[in-house]
Amino acid sequence: MKIFRYIAVSILVIFIVTGCEGFLDINTSLDSPTTITVDQALPTVCFYAAQINYDHAEYGVYLSQALTTASKSQTGEYAYSQGWEFLSMNRHPQWRRHFYDLGANINELISAAEKINSRNFILIARTIMLQSTMLTTDAFGPMPRSNAYKSTSPTYDTQEEIYDWMFAEADELVALYSNPDWINNPDNRPITDKMDRIFSGDMKKWGLYAKALQARLWLRKLPNWENTPAVCDRIISMVDDVLNDSEWEEPRYYYPGGTNEQNCPWGTSAPIINAWESRKNRLATSVPTKFFGYGILGFYNTYNLNRRYALDPRAEKIMTPRDISGVNGSTQLRWLETNIGMDVSMKITYYPDLYATTAGSNPYTKNESYVPLITEEELMFIKAEAQYWRGDKAGAYATTKTAVIHNMVRYGVTTSVASDGAELTGTAKTRYNRFFEVRLPGETSFTIADLMQQKYVAMYLLPEQWTDVRRYNYSSKTNGIKYDDVEVYTITKVHKGTGTSYAVTDFTSEYSLRRPYNLYEPYWMQADAFGTNAELSPNAWITRLNYDPETEDKYNRNELERLGAFKNHEWLKKRMIWAYNTSGKAISSDPIEWK
Repeated sequence: MKIFRYIAVSILVIFIVTGCEGFLDINTSLDSPTTITVDQALPTVCFYAAQINYDHAEYGVYLSQALTTASKSQTGEYAYSQGWEFLSMNRHPQWRRHFYDLGANINELISAAEKINSRNFILIARTIMLQSTMLTTDAFGPMPRSNAYKSTSPTYDTQEEIYDWMFAEADELVALYSNPDWINNPDNRPITDKMDRIFSGDMKKWGLYAKALQARLWLRKLPNWENTPAVCDRIISMVDDVLNDSEWEEPRYYYPGGTNEQNCPWGTSAPIINAWESRKNRLATSVPTKFFGYGILGFYNTYNLNRRYALDPRAEKIMTPRDISGVNGSTQLRWLETNIGMDVSMKITYYPDLYATTAGSNPYTKNESYVPLITEEELMFIKAEAQYWRGDKAGAYATTKTAVIHNMVRYGVTTSVASDGAELTGTAKTRYNRFFEVRLPGETSFTIADLMQQKYVAMYLLPEQWTDVRRYNYSSKTNGIKYDDVEVYTITKVHKGTGTSYAVTDFTSEYSLRRPYNLYEPYWMQADAFGTNAELSPNAWITRLNYDPETEDKYNRNELERLGAFKNHEWLKKRMIWAYNTSGKAISSDPIEWK
């Protein structure tokens, strides 16, 4: 990793304290160190805390096979939405975001806060650093931590060492947020909403977010790493502590709308932050995959003999169906197989509008939207997963159903608060009830597949979507890996149409998570002992990103070679420490391939 002659702020994004709330960009020379104050640094750190969540989700929504693009290619600038040929990509924004935009500025923030003994700033900075470290190691694996910023070529900590640090750091942070010597320290400077656009300096809310991060961290032990009743109990307790606290508030970074970084990164303006180091969203040229659209959301429903409405009532809120020009009655929710390319007779405007500009109900895709650092639904699903593996399937089912209803409210499926189980009325009620009859009919038939498939929907455009898929090792009929004797990402449901409003016939729908078509053959096709009959191994899935070529390949090659990661496509297939089957909870039809 190139030495960080960092100066906070590399690009400082703050709100003007007086007058119109606008963003101010200050470009500072990397060769002329300056000193900043805590009130200057904190807005930047909060801004990038939201941005790094977007960075990871923007890759993950394609890598988890929720979205694809209308073209097909084995290679290109966006390997995560093409053929998984990552080694020719010239940068990954997640790496620079962690080490430069966040890490460097957090170090400066902590240093400035220590000089004035303002411990509230230190706690927020450390909490955001914990979040960023978790996101980064879960995408790349080993990375510099203990001696980052100390050398031009720092050594990499193992992922085990990084997790040991994160567990310890989370424990300490949770304790410090309850320590009056820190929270009520008389030297603590006031934090305004201009400095902290997430919680306006409310330390109780920041403390609850730290505990929420702790629960997410411990979830990494499930289902493979340390899947024990004691671990499950601890996770359940952490989530209950957060959600049962009357002062809990979901951490959201709101954007006011305007120009460039004033807009939400998922919005229609698709801002590019810091120019070359970032990637704008590609929702305007993307399409839901068959797995997400047909399999998970149920795009197979028909209304008046026209395939439009989905089984899942959130579908038309997440995205808006569009017409084929000149074809009467053609409004449909369409999908594509991943990286297969659309038919020559089709246009991108025939596929759903992923910004949902007509419905206006997607909470993430407007320029004035927000980026959540963690959602209430995620916490509910964390608890449900722990309940499931604890053996409490009835509790897991109830928590999962509550989480789904909560997510429906987020997307505006009902006009009333439905967290208490309230349902819709009229025709919508028919769809609402049918969804639960098919997807979550009751605790008796409830499986880990039902749970994780619903979490998959709730994590759309959020970074945990890809992490979850990898935690369950892409379990599906594609690779034969099962958890609790079911393929987690294979959807098999009998759909029964009733009444005159829905002209559907009874049928069985089944579809599995699958890898993209047109994968880059030199990386992903494996020849037999004679060098012929190249076949794709059932376990050849992307499990991590290669290290950022703009910094690591150039300045830290020795470390990459030591790890076996330098220009090595096999590194992309190496599982994270939490994906190895050390708990014995998974089985595979191919025991030779399964490790």
